[in-house]
Amino acid sequence: MRPACSFECSILHDTTAVRYEIPTSQARGQYVRLVEGIEVDRRGSATLVIIRDVSDDFRSHLRERLAEYCYGATVVSEDTSFYSFEKTVAEFLRRFEPKTLATKIGMAGELLVHVLMPLLQKKLMSSAVYFNKEERSIKKGFDLTFLGADESEIWYGEVKSGEVTEGRSADEKAAALIDLASSSLVSMLDDGELLSRWDAALIDTRLTLDGGYARSARELLQSDSETVRNGGQVAKRALLAGAVMHELGHCVITAEGLEQIARAVESGGDFVDSRVLVIQQDALESVVRHLRELASA
Repeated sequence: MRPACSFECSILHDTTAVRYEIPTSQARGQYVRLVEGIEVDRRGSATLVIIRDVSDDFRSHLRERLAEYCYGATVVSEDTSFYSFEKTVAEFLRRFEPKTLATKIGMAGELLVHVLMPLLQKKLMSSAVYFNKEERSIKKGFDLTFLGADESEIWYGEVKSGEVTEGRSADEKAAALIDLASSSLVSMLDDGELLSRWDAALIDTRLTLDGGYARSARELLQSDSETVRNGGQVAKRALLAGAVMHELGHCVITAEGLEQIARAVESGGDFVDSRVLVIQQDALESVVRHLRELASA
């Protein structure tokens, strides 16, 4: 049985919001179907998502929101024709196809986190865009930033992705990815030499958030940037994400493995608050294949 939890998410079908709620009465340990083809298991501060199929519901969500994730909801709302779904898919593939396999895995994992987070964490409002703004390379700086629901906290996200190699389990791979995400994010938040990552995050707030939300996010980011510039330590709030690519029939991430990962993050003491997101997908191609099919249709 899956964990007792309660949250709601919406997937937009044309102009109608369809809400899915996970009841608090649900017994612990039962997988919850977020949408058709996607299962979710929540364990305290950790969430496991298993993508078994790119269903019609998930495709509808991609069509409705992909441009917002890639370019920013605010800028897309100003010219929906210019930032159309079809143009966004074409631009994604132009960036994706020339890359090495390792880079493709990283790009696919980060895209999945951008797409899934609005469905999974209602209280964290994304203030980051997926596309790198300067060139068609991998994004530099913070992978993601989020404004907390009460507008008093900024959260930083780091995504690591990889395939399960022979002789290792999915649990071991997920733990290694989250550990790497944690250490990478701590290093970035402590490094006063590369403050440009905050400049990029500040630009993203104008692309993603409306008025008051954008101002709140900028003020928090500016405060953190100044703290690091002056040699201080920021209050680190983190979303640590790991995308594990492997055939589901061979091995899957277990509830026990997920709980162990969450305990390791908490016991590390690096963050004042943290969320762990682990995504398992049977292959890199599942979502990307769908986008290729749309581009060639």
